[in-house]
Order: sequence, then C-alpha cells, then structure tokens
Amino acid sequence: MGPSQTIAAIATPPGQGGVGILRVSGDGALSVLRRLVPDWPDETPSHLLRLSRIVDPHGDLIDEALAVIMKGPRSFTGEDVVELQCHGGPIILRRVLDAALAAGARVAEPGEFTRRAFLNGRLDLTQAEAVADLINATSESAHKLALEHLQGTLGDKVAHLVEELTTALVLVEAAIDFSHEEHVYQIEAAEVGRRVDEVTAALRDLKAKFDQGRRQREGVRVVILGPTNAGKSTLFNALHGTDRAIVTDVAGTTRDFLEEELLIGGAALRLVDTAGLRRTTDTVESIGIARSRELAGLADLILWVVDGSQPLDDETRRELSALSESGQSRTEDVVVLLNKADLPAGITDADRELLENFSKVHRTALGATPPVGLDSLIQRLVTEAERLTSGEGVLLSRARHLQGVTQGLEALARVREALDLEMEHELLAIDLREALDALGAITGRVSTDDVLARIFSEFCVGK
Repeated sequence: MGPSQTIAAIATPPGQGGVGILRVSGDGALSVLRRLVPDWPDETPSHLLRLSRIVDPHGDLIDEALAVIMKGPRSFTGEDVVELQCHGGPIILRRVLDAALAAGARVAEPGEFTRRAFLNGRLDLTQAEAVADLINATSESAHKLALEHLQGTLGDKVAHLVEELTTALVLVEAAIDFSHEEHVYQIEAAEVGRRVDEVTAALRDLKAKFDQGRRQREGVRVVILGPTNAGKSTLFNALHGTDRAIVTDVAGTTRDFLEEELLIGGAALRLVDTAGLRRTTDTVESIGIARSRELAGLADLILWVVDGSQPLDDETRRELSALSESGQSRTEDVVVLLNKADLPAGITDADRELLENFSKVHRTALGATPPVGLDSLIQRLVTEAERLTSGEGVLLSRARHLQGVTQGLEALARVREALDLEMEHELLAIDLREALDALGAITGRVSTDDVLARIFSEFCVGK
C-alpha cells in the first residue's frame, strides 16, 4: 500500500478542547510524520510519545504536540499509524490535517480506520461493530455489551461453532473421497451428527436471547397506549421532563407517534407516545391509530393508560380483553396506569374485574401538581428494563447477527434431515457449507480455503 493509500483524519469531536488528535494510517504514515515534524529522529522507537514541533508545508509552526508512531502490525489498523496529540483548537487541527494531506495522505472515509483493522485481521466484524457501539453507548448495559463484543466474546463463540462445523465438513469431504470404503460412512455420520446437534443447540440458545441483546444495545422500546384524553401525552412529558407532546382537553390531539430516548436509573428507554385508540372517521387520525397498533406489536413494554374517573369505553375493554387473553407472557410486559386517581373513581366492577388480569397496575394522577405516582412508576420502569435486558452468556445485538444465526439453523436442519435419511454426502457438504457461510458472515472470517487447508492437513487424500 503506497503513500496514496495513506489516510488521515481528525479523531476527536469538533469544537474546542484541551486535546485534539489527528490520526494517520498506512505505509506512508512515517513519511507524513517526517514532513510534519522535520526533525523527527530516525532512531525513535515505536509507541514512544515525543514532544514535537509541527510545521506546515512552508515550514511555519502550527503547534507543539505529542507525536507517536505505532509500527504495524502492532497498531489499531495493523498498519503504520501516526497520532498527533495537539492542542484542541479547531483551527490548529484543520491546519495539521491540511499539512498531512499536502504530505501525501488522503482524507479517511467514515469508519475507514476500523475497516482497515478488520481487513488486516486485527478485528473481526463483531468487534468492528462493537467499536461504534462502545462510542454510541448511552446506558450501562449497552456499554457492557459493547465491551464484551470488543473483547471478542461473540466472535470467539462463533469461531468455536465454525470450528465444529468445519471439522464436520472435513469428515464429509473425506467420506466423499473414500466413498468406496463402506465403513467410512458410519463413522462419519455419527461424528457429523454429534457436531451438528451441538452447534444447533448453541445457535438456538443465541437466537432465543437475541431480544435481550438488542434491548441492551438499542434500549427498551416502551410504547404508551390507551384511549384519547387518558393522560398519555401528559405521561410522555412527565417522563421526558419537557412539554414535548401537546396536551389539551381536545380528544385526538396526538395523531402520530412521538419517540424519544430516555436514560432512567442507568436504563435506556425508547419512549413512544401514540394516538389515542378509538373509533373515528377522521382519515388522519385513523392512520395514527393504525400506527399505534403496529407499534404495540413491536413494543418491549406497554404502558396502558386509562382514565380511572370514567368507566372504560367499549374500545378500551376490547383492547384490554385481547391483551389479557394473549397469555401471561404478554401481560407480563404490560403496565396499566389507572390515571386521574385524584378525581372520584368512575370505573365499574366489571372494569375492575378486567384489570385484575394484569399484575402490574399503578394508580396515578399525572395532571396533579405535583404528579401522583410518578416516582413509583419510574422505579417500575427501571425494574422492568432490568428484567428485559438481563441475559447470561454471549448475546447477539444486531439484526445482522440474528440473520446469520437463523440461516445457519435452517441449513443445519437440512443437514440433520439428510443424515437421518442417509442421503448423499454431497448434499450434506452443500448444506454444511451454507451453514458455515452464514456463521462466517457474522465475523467475516470463513472461506473455502479454511476447509481445504483442514482436509490437506488432517487427511491423506492425495492418493
């Protein structure tokens, strides 16, 4: 890789600060450093910071900074990397970047340093993604999950499963080559079956815990539902701490959904306010209500707000009855807010009987000054978030990971069927390769060369 492929970028956020860092990577990194710091000593060892005078192409001083070169492959990208720790003024950093570009570097594309780290084998794809997740983490659980992935927990797990399937494929490929020897098939089938079943069980476990990982990374999606004028927007504003949603006495004020990210008690929540559920002939409101129902199906947790000063209307009764009949696993993710508790109670005995189907009912008066029941509700949200994000062992966190696991399971189901039916070895090999490709797509580290290398090293197939 020549100097034209040497990249440079400002690695710290825009604005003023005590320190601003310029990063350069590529074969020409040392050449760029010598142009910016002409008196850089040739004998300077790798990974040693030096106080240096940075100059522009005309030799004029730009800044005094700490400079370091990290020789590849012992660097983040695996290439020669130079970092200049300058004073954090935007003019200084802009001039240093311009000088680096004049010295032969080009501006790095978004994520290019991490991409090079992956291409040079310093990170797998799960670790590369974890770099971005670590930077963007807004909760303790997201930070913890990103660190685990950066340290290779998911990549190592997938690598182990790939190793098992690679061995199974080696056995199948060998059986194809030695198909004239009758005893080979029986030995190969039992061993392949054992490995396939082991990997299948591990993949099912990963898939079952996907939602916990997704919630840790993205936050728990909390959807506020209920009839018009029950206090949904008031709840949204109270939790958000602003007048983000419009609150009036007019029914149907909210016609679309509002979504904001909150951090409560260390838990990240994606709070969604929705249009009130009722029968209406208004076209725009009808679209909003349809979206409310769609969001209810995607919610991790539902906050169902009802007006406790009025009997439940027919639409609310139908909606709550449908939820209560959906089973405990669904009602466990529903918190009912019996709002306007500061007013005389209006719900009927039949309403109370319906609400008894839900184990998590809170009495609130969100419109009161100060709001009643808000603190206990917030504590409930923290508890529910902890429950919904808890998960032991390795967790998936992205839809891409889930897709790879799902495709791997589908391919392995075909392998197991082929084994049970004693089908041709070639068919087993095709589906095992498909499973390997699916898992390899998660980490970006599998190819047919891996399989060939194992065959040649472990089996004498050159006869």
